[in-house]
Amino acid sequence: MKSLLFMGQTNEMIEKRAMPDHKKLRKILVIGLTILAVIGLHYFTPREMRYQHVVYRMSFYLPLVLGSFWFGLKGGLFVSGSVMVYYLFYLMEQWNGFSYDLFHKLLEMILYLVIAFIIGLLVERERKKHRALLRAESLAAVGRTVSEIAHDMKTPLVAIVGILTQVSKKLRNDDPDRRKLDLVIQETARLESMVKEMLDFGRPFELQLAKTNLNQLIQESTDMTKGMASNAGVRLEADLDPSLPPLMLDIHRVKQMLLNLITNAVQASPAGEHVLVKACLGRNALLLHVSDRGCGIKEEDQEIVFSPFFSTKRGGTGLGLAIVKKIVEAHGGEVFFQPNPERGVTFVVRLPILMPSNSH
Repeated sequence: MKSLLFMGQTNEMIEKRAMPDHKKLRKILVIGLTILAVIGLHYFTPREMRYQHVVYRMSFYLPLVLGSFWFGLKGGLFVSGSVMVYYLFYLMEQWNGFSYDLFHKLLEMILYLVIAFIIGLLVERERKKHRALLRAESLAAVGRTVSEIAHDMKTPLVAIVGILTQVSKKLRNDDPDRRKLDLVIQETARLESMVKEMLDFGRPFELQLAKTNLNQLIQESTDMTKGMASNAGVRLEADLDPSLPPLMLDIHRVKQMLLNLITNAVQASPAGEHVLVKACLGRNALLLHVSDRGCGIKEEDQEIVFSPFFSTKRGGTGLGLAIVKKIVEAHGGEVFFQPNPERGVTFVVRLPILMPSNSH
């Protein structure tokens, strides 16, 4: 199971480790030496050799392209800024009053900066698309692997729970082995629940949209988790909006999403604190807020909190929030989190408003 964690890591993290420091330093050195070489040619070539100077000016585009392709927008802007600073000093040394030639060179410098900006943006956009594609392929591979493993585990687990339950019923209540057997049944049931989570993550979602009373769904979800919250010493509250209209949602999936978010919030909150579930209509969207009063999310974990198999809790599959994200995106929405002013975080789900048809 732990080996799957590496498959589920986001490609953003992989990219951060993809370019070792020595390779990065080598690329910076190549760019720097190229700029210095062109500058040297400018300084050591007589001014009268105007055609050569035009060629040298064009040569400044080489480090610009390298900087943009290797380091994106920041690299392109840094190279263009460095070259422009040098070239301004060069023009000041050659100053003989404002002329057509000087005006042409100034325009060329502005164009140089614009080109750096455009190439940098294009490279950043392509990298973003590439990361998204890699992430989609990675998640698809993880989903298939998890689904196969979970499917193979499900049948023997069901058989084990069934047999253990039958054996448990035959033991007397005061039998010393009864408690041990109940503990085995409890842990096997927990393992069965984890297998169900893995199957949910691995399967593609086919939404069954139906007219849904979201307030009722939130109330049912909080009622189902109040026992768990009470055992943890956490107060669970629901702030419902009576003005919410009936919406077209997948009732089963939205309830699963709510249960995962509420469970996560309760487990994150220390005893004596409270968890708040709130729903309201935003601008062209339905907003769901689940706020906890825990210690928040570490900065290094913020980019991977929705990644499959990432978990800071012992015994967790790390699929709860990944399934939440999958359900929300299947509805055409988005999920994110934001820190609370005092402590803890609020997970926000934004869903498009799909009203039921009035046609009969």
